[in-house]
Amino acid sequence: MKYKHIIRERIGDTEIVRIDNPPVNALHPDVADEILAVTCDVEDDHSVRSFVLTGTGRCFVAGGDIKLFTTLDRHGAAKMALTAQAMQHALYRLRVPVIAALNGHALGGGLELMMACDIAIAEEQAKIGLTEVRLGLIPGAGGTRMLGKLVAPGTAKRLLFTGEKMTAAYAAQIGLVDQVVPEGESLKAALALAETINGMGPLAVAAAKKSMIFGADHSLDEGHRREVDLFAALFDSEDHKEGLNAFLERRRANFKGR
Repeated sequence: MKYKHIIRERIGDTEIVRIDNPPVNALHPDVADEILAVTCDVEDDHSVRSFVLTGTGRCFVAGGDIKLFTTLDRHGAAKMALTAQAMQHALYRLRVPVIAALNGHALGGGLELMMACDIAIAEEQAKIGLTEVRLGLIPGAGGTRMLGKLVAPGTAKRLLFTGEKMTAAYAAQIGLVDQVVPEGESLKAALALAETINGMGPLAVAAAKKSMIFGADHSLDEGHRREVDLFAALFDSEDHKEGLNAFLERRRANFKGR
């Protein structure tokens, strides 16, 4: 597949996607479709153990495509939002961990995209926020639901109601961003983290992600039961045996994903 709005790269076991839709990497539906296509490939390619999502230029994603907004009625708006939600749902449930490397601003749909990722690393100059109310709108790609799951309810409501643009440092303070790095260092930090994850048992990492997602959407008892099922299933894997042997032999494990 040829891509017009993203740049796709592979480094080792890590898939990298750079959003490239100048000047601000607006989240046009075509961008969402291309990211979705990559997630489908990654889901089926078990040689990939991590996924890094970043942007080109000075922005990660600085919102939706405002020019497109001016052409939409309510039906077109719903279609656009559902396209973005489908892409973000695929990222959220992707088999491998997804790391957002915020090379710059993540506003509106950009923050929604970041929240669909498992871990976010932001450069210190990045501004972050759900700014849709400034346009007389609300987030349409999952922002109202996801923000309330990631930060305290009162904080989420304040951010939604005011359209505040946070600093990266404040976003980290409230737990929305995992790490803040100097300007120009987000991709390097994301790749270093990805390399660490790649050295772990891939079946175990996938199971851990699956268990956390299931637990967030179900009751405590259901979540515990699912965790036990996933935990027990790993005892039949070659990776588990390799991990035990490596520990006992005091060497680094060579996990195969089997």
